[in-house]
Amino acid sequence: MTRNPNNKKRNTKAVSSMFDSIPHELVSEVLSRVASSSIKDIFNAKLSCKMLNEIAEDMYVYQHVSLDEVPIIPWKPISQEQVTFLNTCLQSENPESLYRQAVLDYFNKTNLESTCMHLQKAVKSGHTGALYVTCIVLLFSGDEELKQQGIKLLGNMKKTNGLKRRLRICRNNLNSILKMIWVKNPVLLEPPVCCTSRDQHHKKRRWSEVEEDVTCEACVADQEINLLSGRYNFD
Repeated sequence: MTRNPNNKKRNTKAVSSMFDSIPHELVSEVLSRVASSSIKDIFNAKLSCKMLNEIAEDMYVYQHVSLDEVPIIPWKPISQEQVTFLNTCLQSENPESLYRQAVLDYFNKTNLESTCMHLQKAVKSGHTGALYVTCIVLLFSGDEELKQQGIKLLGNMKKTNGLKRRLRICRNNLNSILKMIWVKNPVLLEPPVCCTSRDQHHKKRRWSEVEEDVTCEACVADQEINLLSGRYNFD
């Protein structure tokens, strides 16, 4: 049986007509949920229909794109189309994209102004990893007042049930990224000491592990610094 080449065109028009009758805001919401679960699925959706392709270019959809399958450092050259996609994610203030840019700005490029700008936007979007990196930046700031803010912020994360469960994940994610990049920020060569009574508080404790029963916020900060220091490739 010979297929009619016009069938595909008629089907495409039918799909477009169907979406024309649905508010674009609703379609955009659906696509954003698709994008948040799988980058492959949103690309397939874009290819399936001209209307979906146009709506999927909405900044709202890019804000929700999952970058779990996208390495922070590509192992091979990427196409211009991929570069454009990643830039659009960043410009659309995708939280994970903002977080990744902040990590690169601070650890690899030593651009504190850009780091703070991207972290602030990511934290505002509810990215827990960005909140954790904000603590680290404050602890390594070299300013006593900012360091105390970092100690307090990290202590609050550990005291908050939802954030406490995420703390280990945030730490592991950051360590994974740092293993893939060259760290060039010189402030990381001299880790700060947050608790002046650390030896007395934890004389018999092992500092290679996170202690769940530590009550001193400064000691909690020292633990995080200890777990972070030496885990990266310094250039």
